[in-house]
Amino acid sequence: MNRPVFREEVAQMSAVTALPRKLPPGPRGLPVFGSLLEIRHDTHLAIDRLARRYGDICLMRFGSVPTVVISDAEMLQEAFGKTELADRWASEIMNTLSKQRDLVMAPYGERWRQMQRFANRELLSARNLNTVRERYMEVVVNDLVEQMGAMGEAGEMVSPPEMTARSNSSLMFRSIFGQDEGTDEFRQLRDTLLDYVNWIFASATATNLADYIPWLKFLPNSALKEAVRQSEIGTAIITSLVDSARNRPGLDLSSPACLVEVMLAQEEVGEIDSDMTKDLSMDLLIAGTDTSAQTVNWTLLLLANRPEIQAKVHEEMDRVIGRDALPTVDDRTRLPYTFACLAESMRYRTIGPFGLPHKASEDIELGGYRIPAEAQVLGNIYSIHHDPRYWDSPHEFIPERFLPQGDGSMPPALTSPAYIPFGTGHRHCPGRRFAETTVWLHITRMLHKLRFETPDGTPLSEDEVFGLAISPQPYSLRASRRW
Repeated sequence: MNRPVFREEVAQMSAVTALPRKLPPGPRGLPVFGSLLEIRHDTHLAIDRLARRYGDICLMRFGSVPTVVISDAEMLQEAFGKTELADRWASEIMNTLSKQRDLVMAPYGERWRQMQRFANRELLSARNLNTVRERYMEVVVNDLVEQMGAMGEAGEMVSPPEMTARSNSSLMFRSIFGQDEGTDEFRQLRDTLLDYVNWIFASATATNLADYIPWLKFLPNSALKEAVRQSEIGTAIITSLVDSARNRPGLDLSSPACLVEVMLAQEEVGEIDSDMTKDLSMDLLIAGTDTSAQTVNWTLLLLANRPEIQAKVHEEMDRVIGRDALPTVDDRTRLPYTFACLAESMRYRTIGPFGLPHKASEDIELGGYRIPAEAQVLGNIYSIHHDPRYWDSPHEFIPERFLPQGDGSMPPALTSPAYIPFGTGHRHCPGRRFAETTVWLHITRMLHKLRFETPDGTPLSEDEVFGLAISPQPYSLRASRRW
């Protein structure tokens, strides 16, 4: 006997049949490879060129993987607000490293929602960020500024990419684990973890053909073997650091002094488990170390290449902060031009040109097209940040677009759906407040005390090096004390 079909099932079947049959337009690509060979150099620029040719929503094939690229701000906001597109598409390397258990790579589900709620409401609350800022962040940043000033006085060039990476890794390490920087053990663990993070950022976006051509997974793969080794290294160090914090003499979880202690306190009351503590610690370390440093590196390079804009920042610093004080996180509204330079830097040189890939959990409709289940979905943030539909002179560095309006209200550019340096939708960056704090302290305290100039007075290259985070080419500057 056939069972009856209920009204809800009829509605679901109708919804499925109502999906458009037409897939988004896009290049046909080559047999087996699809469009992989077209994007192997300057990947973000190559994908942007293809997207401009085929429209705001286009379908490319990377080997056997259908990849939808969305290059319209409103459509991207709609897409990533859909739960059907809230899953992660993960490469074999990222699967090996994360096992899709951490906040960044976990599938959209209850465990992910639990970690997201905890990160936003408790772990990275204003109270906890103030604690680690006062205890660790400001000390590390001030030391870096002093080191750069001393090198300038000695006639030495400073290398922001190298020095900021080291400073930011120390800042993250101390804020998360509360370790004392003065010990050899600290420096060894910090440097080992920094090597691990650097490997991830160098390897996660490398085109591994086994991700896209299924039969290659059965062949020996040195990259995947190295990923296994790196995963074991990272897991062992994180476990050791968390256990060390758990057994710290005199530990008082009623007054956490670092972010791991915040998590341990929540373990005690059953809000999270020990695996989440380790996973979130790794998330913070990986997500915060390189991206924040690259934002600082780009901003310093852009201002050194534009001394007239840097001079306006210095004038504002002198007028608002003065010689005997230091800028703080509370000075963002008092330093609108400095903030505008930072915001424009994040637009002009988009650190995460696609964010991290999403995955369609089922067939859905978007923009009149069918997005097939299991498709990789990319938000073309780079293209949106440089789209003349949203930005006047998008390939020029113009901080004024982020200045408050004449009546003091917030600039439209800052709230535009076309300004998305931290992503959008369900998987937007949960560490935004942490990142904004570390970048703001670095930039304002450097520019308050120092002037940065190119070696011979001519602009340096602003070409981009593609990776999980877009970086400038290595560069050096002259730093001179202003006070």
